[in-house]
Amino acid sequence: MILSLILIFAGIINPVFAETSGSSLQSTSVAIPDGEGGIGFDDMTFSAALHKVLIPAGHTGKLYLIDPATYAMTSIGGFSSSAAYQKGHDTGITSADEGEGFIFVLDHGRHELAAVDVGRGAIVATAPLAGDSDYVRYIGLNHEIWVTEPHNKQLEVFKFSSKNSTLSPVMIISVPDGPESLMIDHLRGKAYTNLGHEAAAIDLESHAIVGRWPDGCGKSRGDALDEQKGFLFVSCAEGKAIVFDLKQKHKEISNLATDPGADVISYNSKLSHLYLTSSKNATLSVLGVSAKGELSLLGQAYADIKSHCVVSDDQDNIWVCDPPRGQLLRYKDSL
Repeated sequence: MILSLILIFAGIINPVFAETSGSSLQSTSVAIPDGEGGIGFDDMTFSAALHKVLIPAGHTGKLYLIDPATYAMTSIGGFSSSAAYQKGHDTGITSADEGEGFIFVLDHGRHELAAVDVGRGAIVATAPLAGDSDYVRYIGLNHEIWVTEPHNKQLEVFKFSSKNSTLSPVMIISVPDGPESLMIDHLRGKAYTNLGHEAAAIDLESHAIVGRWPDGCGKSRGDALDEQKGFLFVSCAEGKAIVFDLKQKHKEISNLATDPGADVISYNSKLSHLYLTSSKNATLSVLGVSAKGELSLLGQAYADIKSHCVVSDDQDNIWVCDPPRGQLLRYKDSL
């Protein structure tokens, strides 16, 4: 496919590349309160149960919930905060995940895991962390919360009691050379993470690493998943996306070069579209995924030079972080 480079100024933010059919990705800027000086965004997620995009807003000390249908934004406070943005994403809250009416949030400032009661909009439990954290994910299979602590090369596992509003540490899972990213496959009872040059599968019940395989990356970064089709997507920092077939012993199906600086990725299973950003070339790439798992570039849009995180929702919106400006860029996937 030959991309036609059509510069479009939306009057709000950035020019856009378009794909050959003539439709285009146009960005709209979404301001985050108190974010004018910058926000250290990192992990953004979409909760199908809450029908909300979850945006941990770094140093602001607030978790923002956005309705993708109406774009209405609400916030939950009470987390650690600082007066100004510090480069990177090690300040305030930068990762959150929902489970059974609660949102579990990582707070760098207090080095703790917090549980938020969505109905009350308030923190109801906290627990100290054993190391510097990166990702948090809720495991519905066994009602556990897993936290990645890459500096300590481990995952920390917690149990949460909604009855007593308590978070309790359960165990540490050693993850040599990792963990980078964390993707939960409830269908197969596995979690997937990256180990620099390898991908790894961890059994959700036994907590044991049950598979390791070369991922074809110079340095692997983000993960995404199509549970039904059994496709695991891995992004490489040098600018590449790779697809593995989980039904065929992690066999590589295809790969495609993208712009350098790829990190967090996201996947829209309805459209079979994979989203990657480039923090070096300031682009958002939209890749098509065929029924066989083959990748193709559908189009690109301008983002920000520091944009390294992206998440999609069930309304075909693509949300990209813009850390220096403390805002989000929203695109409607029309490709």
